[in-house]
Amino acid sequence: MDKTPASAVLNLREADALLTEGVQRIMRASSDLPGASHPLQEALRLSEQQAMATLEAVEAAQSEVAAIRATDGGFIDQRLRRLDEHLQTILTSQQAQDLAGQRLKKTITLLQAVEQRIQEALQHLGCVADGSAVPADDVGQGLDQNNVDDLLAQLGI
Repeated sequence: MDKTPASAVLNLREADALLTEGVQRIMRASSDLPGASHPLQEALRLSEQQAMATLEAVEAAQSEVAAIRATDGGFIDQRLRRLDEHLQTILTSQQAQDLAGQRLKKTITLLQAVEQRIQEALQHLGCVADGSAVPADDVGQGLDQNNVDDLLAQLGI
C-alpha cells in the first residue's frame, strides 16, 4: 500500500468520483423515482408507501372474503373481481418494495466502497510526518472514467 499524500488524494478523488457517478447511475437505472435527489431517502419512502398499500389491500381482500362467505350462495362475481383487484395491488406493491430494496442494497454497497476509499486516504494522510504539499502532477494520476466505470461495475452499478 503506497502511503503518500498523492495516494491519499487519489483515494479521495476516487471516492468522490464513485459517489457522484454511482448515484447518477442508480438514479438513471429506472424511471420509477423521477427527480429523486436522495436515493436512500426516496427508496425508504417508496418502501414505506408500498408497505402501507400492501397492508390496506390485504385488509380489503380479507373484508371481501368475509363478505363472500356471508352471501350464502348469492351473486359474488362483483366481489370476486374486487378481491382480484386487491390481490393485484398486493402483488404490485411487493414488486415495488423489491425494487426499493434492490436500490437500497446498491446504494449501501456504493457508500461502503466510498467509505473504504476515505478510510484508506485517512490512513495515508496519517502516515505523513512532514505535512508536505502534494505535487500538482501527482493529483489524479491513474483516475479516469474507465477506472470509475470498472469500480462501479464491480459493485453491480
